Amino acid sequence: MAELPDTHPGFAPYRRLRAELLDLHAGDWVARCDSLAAIRRLRSATGAPIRFVGGADGGSALAYESAILHEGKVTCRSTGRGALHDLHNALVWLTFPQTKAVLNRLHFSREAAPAAGRGRLRDMLTLLDENGLLWLSDSPGLDAQLLGMDWTGLLVQNRERVLDRVVPIVFGHGLLEKLASPYKSMTAHCLVCSGRWSADVVHAPEAIDGDVAARIAAWSADLPQKLAPLPILGLPGWDPSNHDRSYYDDARVFRSPRVRRA
Repeated sequence: MAELPDTHPGFAPYRRLRAELLDLHAGDWVARCDSLAAIRRLRSATGAPIRFVGGADGGSALAYESAILHEGKVTCRSTGRGALHDLHNALVWLTFPQTKAVLNRLHFSREAAPAAGRGRLRDMLTLLDENGLLWLSDSPGLDAQLLGMDWTGLLVQNRERVLDRVVPIVFGHGLLEKLASPYKSMTAHCLVCSGRWSADVVHAPEAIDGDVAARIAAWSADLPQKLAPLPILGLPGWDPSNHDRSYYDDARVFRSPRVRRA
């Protein structure tokens, strides 16, 4: 599939700033993000001013998170293969700063830091941070079909209801990066947020940032049960080919639910 145009709905909350940053020379976008963070008074969960700084990819993942939490320092690779990934991470920080700060803080919570290993919660935090999609829905029935991986019911039979009752917003910066060169099996992990949502929130993400951050903080250790996989290009209108219902017959992509062990 060719690169998606900037008008694609997946880019909606980020479109204007993304276009500006992608047009800057290597390294200049870091300074621009740092300036915007200062203007918007972004803070980590400990109150440290968020700063975007250029630097190499080094140290452990936890050290990276610690620098954000305690110093507000978000290290960005301004050149090389990781630069585009870090640019999209900065985009999400500037768009959903409260939610990003909560995810960062939870990496150091008791539930996320077992005596040995990363722990399941830290894995889920990383999955949401990299690959998450906010599923803003006012339909418990559609939510149940998503969680049950009922692709025919959700994306074919209830196609119009999904368009009317669900606002999907890309949150994971890795997913946002991949969306520029999409492929059919590209899978998001949806955070199901039930409530009454206006479709306009895709253009005013600050209106939902605090709400989503509060939900994640409250769910905390239950977060692994709140995520649901979704082949993102199956969303109505996200791939021009999916107007044909045979699009969803590909069992390699639209898989049946796994049988859970007792």
